[in-house]
Amino acid sequence: MAEALYRKWRPKSFDEVVGQEHIITTLKNQVATGRIGHAYLFVGSRGCGKTTSARILAKEVNIAGLDPDSPRAKQIAEAIAEGRALDVIEIDAASHTSVDDIREIRDRVGFQPSELRYKVYIIDEVHMLSTAAFNALLKTLEEPPPHVIFILATTDPQKIPATVLSRCQRFNFRRVPVDKIVARLRQLCEAEGIEADDHALRLIARHAAGSLRDAVSLLDQLASSSSMRISAADVREALGATDATTVRALVNGLIARDLAAGFDAIQNALDQGADARQIARQVVEHLRALLQMKAIRTPQQANTRIGGLEELSEAERIELAAQSEKLSVAQLTRAVRAFSEAINEMRNATDAQLPLEMAYLDCIVEPEQSPAPAQTQPSVAQPRKNAPPETSSAEPTPTAAASPASTPPAPPSQTVGQLTCETLKAQWQQFIREVNTVNKPAAALLRSCDPYAVTGNVVYLHAHHEIPLVRLREPKNKTSVVATLNRMFNGSYDIHVSLRQHPADLDPEEDPVVKAAQQLGGTVRQ
Repeated sequence: MAEALYRKWRPKSFDEVVGQEHIITTLKNQVATGRIGHAYLFVGSRGCGKTTSARILAKEVNIAGLDPDSPRAKQIAEAIAEGRALDVIEIDAASHTSVDDIREIRDRVGFQPSELRYKVYIIDEVHMLSTAAFNALLKTLEEPPPHVIFILATTDPQKIPATVLSRCQRFNFRRVPVDKIVARLRQLCEAEGIEADDHALRLIARHAAGSLRDAVSLLDQLASSSSMRISAADVREALGATDATTVRALVNGLIARDLAAGFDAIQNALDQGADARQIARQVVEHLRALLQMKAIRTPQQANTRIGGLEELSEAERIELAAQSEKLSVAQLTRAVRAFSEAINEMRNATDAQLPLEMAYLDCIVEPEQSPAPAQTQPSVAQPRKNAPPETSSAEPTPTAAASPASTPPAPPSQTVGQLTCETLKAQWQQFIREVNTVNKPAAALLRSCDPYAVTGNVVYLHAHHEIPLVRLREPKNKTSVVATLNRMFNGSYDIHVSLRQHPADLDPEEDPVVKAAQQLGGTVRQ
């Protein structure tokens, strides 16, 4: 069986550890001076070198004072690297969480090492221990025998009790920078005979998000599937990513507030096999680059000020700068939040495309603004049961006119105790916010709709385009809207969504406002 690359090329000395110089220097000095601690806590994200550094430290403290080239030193190093050393005990706290497991460690620490100078306990994912297990470990961790060293590793230090933290020397492992991951991947490619261009390696490194182990694993996968030749297209296909041109086209559509352009870019990318979550991540990364671009003075500085985009050509940097000029910081911030929320929503969504489209739609819809004082309609309180009758005039439409003898009478929808169109319009933005708390995509759809009539228990909405017309008919979205409508206005209502038409295209016989006006004596003017 072939050995995985990340295991085959796992660092065996401090000098081979990548991206953690601030920690390695301290540990090397402690070993050299003999000032070795009794308990260490290694904190960092996955794949950044915590367990590897723990093993190397266990080796270094046990061969300190020996000639590294001596048979004894080599024997110890090989035994620890291969997991055969009896005095280096690795424990996975995720599967040994009980107090009994810690009591077993506590009962054994008193025994002298069988063959090495120090007995080293490496407890990985230590935050998974139970409260009782932590309490059982406290005394031993504070005052272990002189021949025992504890090395705790975790990705979530917030879950570790303060009493444990105070007994350890804490080392924070950083995410490995992209450039260093690329350099390490290049070394592995040369050693393994893998052909890979720099752009492909950079895509792998950026996708790894600081985890060198993830980057090496992806390189191993791609090398096996592409006959030891890796291109940028191979990486994008494996990741479900789209190319930079598609992302730029989507952002250009966002700048122009072009619904069709953005939806076409999304659909084309998905048709080509891209993953919706990966598209959203790429858009967030591009928008973040635009935010950073606003902080630089010239496009030439992008190479040093914007991490992860060093491979861009001069023309691409200039285009990035031009895009950043067309979007304000507020717009970029709003877009980053929208697509970041879409990434989270896709985890539980049956159709990952919908949250992506709704994020784009949320970005091109104008943000909520308070109307000018001259255009403000009188606020209408939320209807209550047994409320006194309200008198208001029906809105005139280009195709209907009420009786000229007096002020246009109210339509039947404005009877006592029922929701009126004016009430709904006055509280429309608040209604959207209420829907947003239970169904964010539905709220985004409602921002592209306007209420235009209430007849009986039916609320009529005009959709600005076909997307909300279709999506609001889906059971999940419609149920959320109707439930919020009934809860907010204390009634039993249903919604009817139709596509907004120009006044000349409206059919007077089908318009509910016209019908109401006719029932009250109004006439239709052709």
